[in-house]
Amino acid sequence: MSARAIISAAYRAGIVPDHLYGKTQFKTLQARLSEEILYNRRHTLFYRTEPGVFFLTELMSDPSIPQKFKTAFPARRRTRDLLNEPSLALATKYVMSDRFSKFHRWHDLVADAERHDAVKYVDPKHTSSDFIMIWSFSLVRRAQCVLSYRVGRYRDDRDQFANRRTIGFPGIVGFTDNTLFSEGDYGAAEGALEALLTDLDLSLRSFTSEGQVDLPASTDIVKLDYSGDKPTILLIMQWKCPEWFEPTTRRLSLNDVCWFDMSSRANNIDDFEPWSRAALDCIR
Repeated sequence: MSARAIISAAYRAGIVPDHLYGKTQFKTLQARLSEEILYNRRHTLFYRTEPGVFFLTELMSDPSIPQKFKTAFPARRRTRDLLNEPSLALATKYVMSDRFSKFHRWHDLVADAERHDAVKYVDPKHTSSDFIMIWSFSLVRRAQCVLSYRVGRYRDDRDQFANRRTIGFPGIVGFTDNTLFSEGDYGAAEGALEALLTDLDLSLRSFTSEGQVDLPASTDIVKLDYSGDKPTILLIMQWKCPEWFEPTTRRLSLNDVCWFDMSSRANNIDDFEPWSRAALDCIR
């Protein structure tokens, strides 16, 4: 049922408190249901069967329910929702020094930054000028092409990004990404892969061969500096696309999806958001 249908049924059943009556209560309900799905994920009471349509998780095992209602629609990640845990950052003094520009491999950079006591987890919503946040930016490659789509305002409502074309899937390098299996990269690859699996509704097997996860074909480090805004360190990762993968716009809720040929210069480069322009310049 849609949020509007759920709230209408609740009104008819007389189970809605008086203070919840109003013209747009269905919008509030949809927002609360979306938050429930986003934050509880595997333990959520609800899931989407398609955009804006919700179903009870407890009914998934009911044999009388048609199969088409038992497939969960993947939740779209919003940029602001990623900023809910401590994020990896580097000291600004270190980033602005000559040492930072010497490194192009992620492992080498963080190892050197550790030796200079320049690595720290920070609150991404309240970062100071003393530290610069690190964002992973995952590209999905197929030969000379990279997957591209248009960023909706739901995903990112910043003016520099909303409604612009992008070639990447962003994520922070969060505190919970770093595990005993991270092999010195602070969990950057694991976190970036989780972002891809969520946004493209793929299983881990899609990026696995012979029981091992196929790590990004390459990683590149870019420092972005915006006038009037905080600088960002961008960790660009290129992931090899499964041969069989072809994105479905309705299923994945991605806008204006296409494969962008990197061997030719884009005529509409200004249509791309800043991180994608930086990534294109780097990988070319």
